[in-house]
Parts: sequence; structure tokens; C-alpha cells
Amino acid sequence: MSTVYIGSIEGDGLTVADADAATGALTPLGVVDAREPSWLEFSADRRTLYAVVEEAEGAVTELDVSDPRAPVVRRVTPTGQAGPTHLCVHGDHLAVAHYTDGTVTLHDLATGERVDALRHDADEPHAHQVVSRGEWLVAVDLGADAVFTHRVEGGRLVQHARCDLPRGTGPRHVDFDGDRAYLLGEYVPGVTRLDFRDGRFTPVGHALVTAPGAPETFPAEVVVADNQVYTSNRGENVIARSSLGGELLQSAPTGGDWPRHCAIDPTGRWVYVANQRSHEVTWLPRDAASGALGEPAGRVTVRGACVVVFA
Repeated sequence: MSTVYIGSIEGDGLTVADADAATGALTPLGVVDAREPSWLEFSADRRTLYAVVEEAEGAVTELDVSDPRAPVVRRVTPTGQAGPTHLCVHGDHLAVAHYTDGTVTLHDLATGERVDALRHDADEPHAHQVVSRGEWLVAVDLGADAVFTHRVEGGRLVQHARCDLPRGTGPRHVDFDGDRAYLLGEYVPGVTRLDFRDGRFTPVGHALVTAPGAPETFPAEVVVADNQVYTSNRGENVIARSSLGGELLQSAPTGGDWPRHCAIDPTGRWVYVANQRSHEVTWLPRDAASGALGEPAGRVTVRGACVVVFA
């Protein structure tokens, strides 16, 4: 049995649940009073869980998860910016991406105090994701149609490189497989493959993740696992499964509406999908050998479900 945390937007807070590895079934245990926890991230020792507060006055909720099934709110720290959608631990700092005003903030990990902020150079920047990659802090900006690489020097964010995508791509999230990165576009529903070396991205290919005849689609999450790429496609309401080279292999219905996030469980046998508009988390069986997905095997109601992580 694994412990699962389900974040929400316009929901009831942070849901704690048990996941049965044999059946995939989720059993909710309770809800922690955390405001708009639309993204979740662990500390390096996994004893602390950080949750964004996706509100006009952004903040970060820090939870003690020493007992995974009984999280306790330790503190809530303002970020000083609007609409945070993502965060990550980067060395001795916590980095937070703010969609509303396109700013990345840097916070002291021990105190939560904000030490720096950087707004990306664009007409309408929308910083959507931050990822720690060794010495580099990667920031995906949907409004700038670019992915940035930053260093932290003396507690300050310093831009190292910028990789521009075609105008209107709307890059949202990135995942890595060694030195290859897979960057998901929200407005052009596809994955751009990039080489990542010395803190710089170089595009090497692009492929759509929608099936022919699909309705208007806005992909939300990209996960690379076992030489395959999975994306959650809102609108089409499927998990798309592609080869690393970009061939679309499968479009598996999620059983819900507006799949914002998906996650593969630690056994590799299940994919959990947070369906935001239908207010539920569904789970699909996954063949560990082929990566193929089956039909939804079950669902639980979670109002505004938007992210699923395993303790």
C-alpha cells in the first residue's frame, strides 16, 4: 500500500489516500486544509511536502510528512507574486514559477524567505514550470514561447541560456531522459525533443500527440518512462502514449474530463489521472513490459483534482 497526495484547484484542499498496488484502488483517508494546492513537490529527504497556493497573492504551504498518512501544515509563506503553478527544490533554495506575472522567485529553503525574483523577457511572460537539473534551474515559460536555464549565484538568479520555440507553441512542462528533454506544448499539442548540454537546449525534432480527428486539445503534463512518452491531453481527454522518436502509439481515454496531470505509480502498473473538470481521479492499468494502457479500472471523487504524487 502506498500513500498518495492529491492536489486541487477550487477544491477542498490536499487529499490523502491509500493506493492498493494490486488493484490500483484509491481509498481517501482525509483532507488537509491547504489553500489551492495545485502543484506538489517533496524535499530531498521526502519528509517535507511543498504545495503552491495558486491564488492572486501567491504563497507556498510547507507540510511535515514524517508520518506520510498524517501531513501537518508547518507554515505558509507568501511568494510576493501572483498565480504560482509550480515549484522545485534547488540546492538550498526553493524555486517557484508564477503563471500570472511570469516571475520565478527564489526562497531560502530553511526560512522560506524570498531572496530573489526574475521576470522573463517577453511581452506576456507566463512562467509555468521550474525543474532542478544538477547545477541548472530550468524554467518553462508558456507566454514567452521559450525554455530558460538559470544559475543561482550568491543567492541570485542569473540567466544562462534561452531556447525559443515557434511562436504560439505555449510550452508548458518538460521531462528528461538523460541528456534528451521532452518539452510539451499546450497551444500546439505536441512534444519538442531537445538536446540538453552545458545548460543549453537545442531542438532536434517535434511531433504531435493528438490522434487524427481529435477535438481541440490542450496538453497539460508530460512523463517519460521506459522509453515512452505519456501526455495528458485536455479536451481530447486521453493519455497519449508515444515513442521517444515521436510516433503516436496510443490514445487511451481517461474516463474523466480535463486531465490536468498524470502519474505512474511506483510499481509501474498503474497510471493515475487527475481529471479537473469531472472532479475525480481515475486509474488505468499499464503493461510494464509494453507500456500500453488499459481502460479505466476505477475512480474516486476529488473536487478540482489537478495533481497526484506518491509519498
